[in-house]
This record gives sequence, C-alpha cells and structure tokens, in this order.
Amino acid sequence: MLRTMKLPKAMILFVGLVFVLFLMAACGDGDDDTPPVDVEPISRGADIPIVIPAGEPIIIGISTALTGGPVGVRGVEYRDAAITAVERWKKANGELIGGHEIEVHAEDDGCSNTEITMRAAGHLLRGEDGHQQLPGLVGVIGPQCPAGVVAVIDDYAEAGIVMISGSATATTLTDDQGEDGFFFRTAYRNDLEGTLIGLFVSGNEELGIESAVIVDNSETYGQDLASSAARVSEEFGLTVDRVSIVEGTVDFGPAISQILSGDPDFVAFAGYNPEAALLYRQLRDAGFDGIFGAGDGAASATGFIEPVGAAEAEGVLFAACTLPLPKAFLDDFVELHGYEPTASFPAQYADAATILLNAIAAVAEEQADGSLVIEPTKLRDRVRSTATGGISGSIGFDENGDRLPPGVNSLEEFVAKALADLDPSAYQDLGLVPCQVQDGKLVSLGPGVEVRFD
Repeated sequence: MLRTMKLPKAMILFVGLVFVLFLMAACGDGDDDTPPVDVEPISRGADIPIVIPAGEPIIIGISTALTGGPVGVRGVEYRDAAITAVERWKKANGELIGGHEIEVHAEDDGCSNTEITMRAAGHLLRGEDGHQQLPGLVGVIGPQCPAGVVAVIDDYAEAGIVMISGSATATTLTDDQGEDGFFFRTAYRNDLEGTLIGLFVSGNEELGIESAVIVDNSETYGQDLASSAARVSEEFGLTVDRVSIVEGTVDFGPAISQILSGDPDFVAFAGYNPEAALLYRQLRDAGFDGIFGAGDGAASATGFIEPVGAAEAEGVLFAACTLPLPKAFLDDFVELHGYEPTASFPAQYADAATILLNAIAAVAEEQADGSLVIEPTKLRDRVRSTATGGISGSIGFDENGDRLPPGVNSLEEFVAKALADLDPSAYQDLGLVPCQVQDGKLVSLGPGVEVRFD
C-alpha cells in the first residue's frame, strides 16, 4: 500500500513558491529585455564602415530632453521638428534610401544632466541597459544642451557617428575637434548671440541704456553667453556688472539686492526658465523699472509669458526667438503633432535632419546582398560641405563644424563687419533674430519692426 504524507498548508504554499521562483530563474519571467549573451556587439569607429543589413532600417537618432520641466518641453518640440523634417524629406525624395526604410529613434538626454546624456548615447550607440542595438544608426540630431555635448562628443566621434545639434550654442564646443571632428551645429554660437545683445543694447540710442547687470545661471551656457554680451557692451562704453545665480533657485532676494545696488538701466539673464520668469517677477516686485532681457534659453510663451502674465511681460526683450516657420512646414508640423512650436530652435533642428538625410543619400552604397554601406568619414565630410538654404536661413559649416553665414570666410570676419556696420540684422543669416513680448506674444524684431516700451 502506497502511503502519502500530508503536508501542512503553509508548507505546501512555501514549496510551491520555491518551485515558481526556480522556474523563473531557469526560464526568465518574460519581462527581462536584457539582450541575449550571444548577441555580437556592433563594432563602430571612424574607420569602420557602417553596414546596414538587408531589411534593416536606416536609423536617425535624436538626443534631446523629453522630460524635466521647461527643458523637456523645448526638447519635445525639437524632436518633433526633426521628425517633421524627416517626413517631409521622404515625401520629396522617396521613402527609401538604397532600398532601406528611414526610421527615427529618440532618446531623452536630460539637457544639462550629463549622466542622462551619456546614458542616451549608450542606448543609441551600444544598446546598453537592455536596449536593442541599432545597426542602422548613421547619425544623431542633438544633443540639446552644451553640457551634454561636452559629455558625449568624444564618444560619438570615436564611434564615427555624425551628430548635428540645433540648439547647443556654447562657444567652445567645436574648438578642439577641427576637421577630424564629427560634431556640427545648425545653431549659432553663444559668442555671436552675445555680440548681438551687446550691439542691440549699446547701439540703440533710443533705449538710452548706460549701465547694465548681466546675470548668468552658473552653467556653461549662461556663463558663456553672459561673458560675450558683457565684453561687447563694455567695448561700446556701457558700465556692466556681473551676477551669478544657481539653477533651481526660487528666492532671488540676495541676487536682486546685488543687482539693484547699482541702479542699472538694463538687466539681462543668461539662463533658462523657470529661473528667468521668477527672477523677472521678483525684480519688478522689488521696484526695478528698467529694461529686462534674456537669451534664447528663456524665450518661450509657455515658459515665460504665461507664468509671468501677458501684461507684466510686455516689453521684455529676448536675444533670439523662434524663427517664423514656412507655412507648409508649420502645417505639416501641426498635422503630425497637433500643436505649434514656440521654443527657439525648431527650424534649426529641422534643418539638421534635412542636412543629415541629404548627406546619407549622397554617400550610401548599395551592396549586392541588399545591405547598405556608409563610410563614416565620407558622411562627415559630406555634411561639412553643406551649402544650402534651410528654413533657418543659409547654412554652411566652417572647418570646425560651426555654422557659417554666406559671403564670409570666418565667423571672426562676420562679427567684425556686423559691429563695424552697427547692423544687428546681419545676424539673421545665422538664424539669429531678437524678439520682444508685444501684446502677449513673442514678436521677431526684424528690419522695420519697432521696439516698444510703454
């Protein structure tokens, strides 16, 4: 007679749980998306051809902030502008390049949070953290912010991946890379924006500005922009003081006391929102009645005008704003994404995507087995040779990857001429147009548009 042992109910549950855990350890629970150990890592390098296997898509990477308050709002707009440009390119040139579809893969890069930017680069280049490897990755639009570029510029260059940022404006980003570098930008440089601020404020007698305080956010972007603006303003005879604040500051009392101690005619802020909006509101509450301005990083209807209030924001100046987008592009953007962009650089991101696709189409080589081969250095050099009219203006690149306006041999030559001619409108060739809050909207101050102060 076969006898069975009757286990207590608690023991039965325990044994059952151990058995389930054993099966999960042996077979996986279905949620672990870590790549199998036998997946061969993709070899990348400046001298290693990019080989896109038959049936695999060409991947355009996008590295922008997609979360994190105002920087994420801007980053989403930049991602969507690049996507719009890709879709428009496909309509004009065909859905395929060399028989391969074109896809976009966007990663949140955290803007100035370099750890997030490096993680985004790892996802795109190597499929790290359980992400799928992307054999079709040929170029990246971004990163969004200068600190992020500094963190990953060598990583992308060593992998032979071209990156084109539409918004990273720090002056020195391209200084060390030279002709062998893989980084380009359709955005203008901070020193150019700073010289425009100095020229606009100092060269406009109607504003009557004799003294200024320039506030930076203690980050790469803000310090660089503030230094350029201060230098040119001082060259034109203005008295300029500098103040620094820290990103994340909410109470600007100590900084405002320092700012107002010199009774300035003009206060400029080189940084982002929400700090720009908070600083402005608290300055007004403290009795400042002079002119307030900020850089492109704060030029936003949603990030500045809405929290401050249209009436309170009236007359605020910004060094650079969203360029008027062609109606056809704007219509396509709205149809794809359901809203109109308001941040500073959607046109530059759209141009970056178009330039990259044009270069890919020019250098990609079809193979008999259906694969597509792209030599990284050929793609880089094709991007550098760009001479085109984009929606942000005429675009070319100098030997360092900086945007160069037409008709000049260097950016130094361009700035010298603009300052000598006292001509702020010259900067439009760089996609750099100041604007002002008028009737609750950001109005570009192009030729013939009046600067209003009530």
